[in-house]
Parts: sequence; structure tokens; C-alpha cells
Amino acid sequence: MPELPRKFFPICTRFPEFVTNLRYFGGFRMETWPGITMIPQAHRNAYLRGIAVAALFFASSPGIAAQQTGEPLRIKNVILMIADGSGANSITATGMYTGKLGKEIVDGPEWTKSWVSTYPLRTGNKPVPDADGLKQDPNTVYDPAKNWDTTPMAPREGRFADRFAGYRWTKSTAPDSANTMSAAMTGTKSYNAAINSDGNGEKLLSFAERAVRAGKAVGIVTTVEFADATPSAGGGAHNVARTNHHAIAHEMLSTNTIRVVMGAGNPEYDNDGKKREEPNYDWISPEDWAGLKAGVNGFLFIETKEQFEALARSTAPPRKVAGVMRSFNGSQAYRKGLGPSDEPPYSVARRDDVPSLSTMARGAFNILSRDLDGMFLVVEGGAVDRAMHGNNVGRMIEERIEFNETIADVVALVSSGVNGINWSNTLLIVTADHDHLLLGPDSDTIPYQPLVDKGMGQVPGYRWQSEGHSNQLVPLYARGFGAEIVKSCATQTDAVTDASGRRFGRGAYMDQTQILQLMLGNPRCQ
Repeated sequence: MPELPRKFFPICTRFPEFVTNLRYFGGFRMETWPGITMIPQAHRNAYLRGIAVAALFFASSPGIAAQQTGEPLRIKNVILMIADGSGANSITATGMYTGKLGKEIVDGPEWTKSWVSTYPLRTGNKPVPDADGLKQDPNTVYDPAKNWDTTPMAPREGRFADRFAGYRWTKSTAPDSANTMSAAMTGTKSYNAAINSDGNGEKLLSFAERAVRAGKAVGIVTTVEFADATPSAGGGAHNVARTNHHAIAHEMLSTNTIRVVMGAGNPEYDNDGKKREEPNYDWISPEDWAGLKAGVNGFLFIETKEQFEALARSTAPPRKVAGVMRSFNGSQAYRKGLGPSDEPPYSVARRDDVPSLSTMARGAFNILSRDLDGMFLVVEGGAVDRAMHGNNVGRMIEERIEFNETIADVVALVSSGVNGINWSNTLLIVTADHDHLLLGPDSDTIPYQPLVDKGMGQVPGYRWQSEGHSNQLVPLYARGFGAEIVKSCATQTDAVTDASGRRFGRGAYMDQTQILQLMLGNPRCQ
């Protein structure tokens, strides 16, 4: 008798569904198991039914069931939406431009809100052995007094003068997307560049892996490269360095953790959708690319906008899909015309040959929501961050608008009750992995000056204080089953009054590592 895949046990504990899906476990056909092809076709079905009965017997043993499926998760469906790099002021700028400031869907009474600290274990980007590698650098820990420090400083040379002590601290202690998403997925802080690995570089158990052990379907969609830091950590990959793209992509595509993966990183196309003369294999190896297109590991490969849209509408979607749009770095943010930091939103026509984030999210939802054990879906608006690195407010606003539209579509899907998904069994979390440092136009002389509203359809008054990340708090919104746990998590207070009597702060906040507890449904957030 062939060895049974680990995925076999949690599925076969529900015999009717097991029989229905008998020939498709772990993304491959049971007929391909070693030894089965040697059995005459006339007796093969009886043999497979025998395996089912045996599996049901073994799965009924509590010890075996616990070993194979892991601990049950309290929340059936978890949807985590990440607007990469999108802190308070990217949200504010978008709200000013659209005329919806304070009126977005997440501002409604159904949502529970908090702020989140995102600091790293340390700012280095390599693992460190032994106990030293696991020590928290005390200077990176979020401190309201350090973050909002208005002490004047002698200006630095260059574009960013950093005239206040708080500016310098928040920039020098900033995290990156790899360790921030990993902190949320594993509940453990790590160094910058770590993908679901601790300070020593050892692998950590991710929420995606927990979900699979509980029998759930997992998927990730993004507007940037599918093997980039946030989607790879969200999808359960592990690596000591986010730059090891080939190894990360290989793990994502070969371990049967994720059932849906969608994003950019297509080696055959540039950022305007033009076919390259020679492929660029930065984000995936030639071997894995060829295998993906050939259906290795059970993925149906799609790449055209029409294929993504058809998947979102399908009444009988495939079990596993890898969608790599015809674009290299991202769906829209890198299209031609990128460059001017003062480029107004939509001044360069957006591409019409790539799927929207909403289309990808709906396609993934269409597949994952059919799993009877539930789902874990990560939706990333990854290019908000890319635009902010380029100090391009116009494209930042475009990307945040697309993300907000996707939130609305996901809310509509859950509210519709499709495939049994509803607010009584689903937790939706909307947050960011980290922030940048976007402030008001006179923030060189007025510390932490807010953006200046110039009316709907107008880019607000602003000044960039960095091309990189900051250590500032980011907002978190939760709705659905378990959302009230946010209040148990947010036990710290961000509030500062400086020597001039000026007040700063966001209010109650939690730490990013507690997002894991929120997704696990732990009422005490610990």
C-alpha cells in the first residue's frame, strides 16, 4: 500500500467530501501514487475505496488526528489585507484626494480599530548565531517619546535634513517588509530581511502552515512580484534573506502550502506588458518557470487579464491556480512615465492588460471559499510602498485607491454569504506592514506637520522626509468573528506632550506580533 500524504488525513475525516475529491489530494491525482498504476484498472477503484476506509479508521484515533492536522483554529476563515508601507498619512492623502477622508468603508461602526507597532528585532539584515541573535535591540522598540521627539537638530546634508530628533530615530530604527510580515505570521520578531525565520536564521512556524495543518486552503495575491517579502512570508515560505528569490519562489510553488498564488514577476514581460527578447529570471528560476507553465505541482497556470477575470466569474474553478500577470515588477506602479515625484494621479494612463487587485482577490476567494475547513487569504497592495519609495504621491494615491476598492469588494463577498462565508465565521483584518515618513509641506520647521487638504481631486500639500521606511505606528482595522480581540491586544498608549505643550500620538496600540494571536482567535491576545 502506498504511503498516504499528510493532506490525506484531514480531508478523509469527512467521507462524503473525501469520495467526491478522491482522485485529487495534495494537488495531484491519486492514480499517480507509487504502485497504483500496477493494479489492473478493473480493481483499481475498489483499491482506492479501501484506502479511504483505512484512512477513516486511522484518522479516528485522537493521537493520529492531532499529529496530522495540528491544533484546530478558532476562526474558520481569515482574510488579511496588507497595504504595504501605507501608514496614517498615505491613507489621509488618499482620503483628501477622493473626498472620502474619514468616510472609507473601514471607518464604519462595524470595524474595530487599533494602531500597531512594527519595530524589528534589530536593523541588521543577516542572522546572528546563539543567544545574541535572539536578543531584542532595545533602541528599535517603539517608544512614543523617541518617535515624537521634537528636539531641534543640526540639519544634515542632502535631500532630507532630519531637523528633529524624532525624524532621525524613526528612520534609523525602521523595519522592512520581510520581518514585519513574518512577525505577524509567526508572532516572533526578527531582523530585517528574514522570511519566517528567527534571529538565528532558524525556521518558524507560520500562520499559513498552521492553517494547512487545520485543513484550510491558503492563498496569496499581490500587485507586485509574488515571491517578494510580504507575499512570501504570508504564504508560509522561509528564508534567511528576502533576496533569495529563486529559493523562495521554489518553496512557495513546491510545498503544497498554498493553493492560490497571484502577482507579478513574469520573466517573459517587462513593466509595460511587452514580450522580452530574453527572459529575466530574477524572481523565479528557469526550471521552476518551465515547470509552473507545464502544470507541475498541480497548479493551473494563467497570465492574461482575461484568464484572471474568467477565474473570478467561474462557477467551477480549479483547485490550484498560479497566476503570474504579464508584468515584471508590478501591475500598474511601474508603467511608463514613472519618475516625476509631483506626478498627479492618473496623469499617465493605467494599463488595461493586467488584472486589478480586486479581480485577483475575487478569483482567489472563488477557489479558497469552497474548502469546507475554511481558508486563509492574504491580499497585498504591494505597490503603495513602491510608489512611496519613489516619493511619488500620485501613484501612491492610485495604488491606495485600488486597495480601498478591493476592501469594498472583499466586504461585499463576505456579506453575500457565498459558499457559507459570512461575518459569523470570518475575520477580516486590514492593516499595513510598516510606514514611511510623509508629512506636511512645512515639516522641516513644524515637527510632524499634518498634510494640507486642498480639496477633492487635488494632491494635498506634503513633504517627504525619507525615501525609506519609518518606525511609526500603522493602523489596523478588524471586522467579523474575533474582531473584538483587538481591544484585548491594544494595551499600550501612544501619547506625548513636548516642551512647548504640543500633543502628539495615536492612542491605544498593539504590537505586530499580536496579529498572530488575533488570527488564532485567542481571546486574551496571548
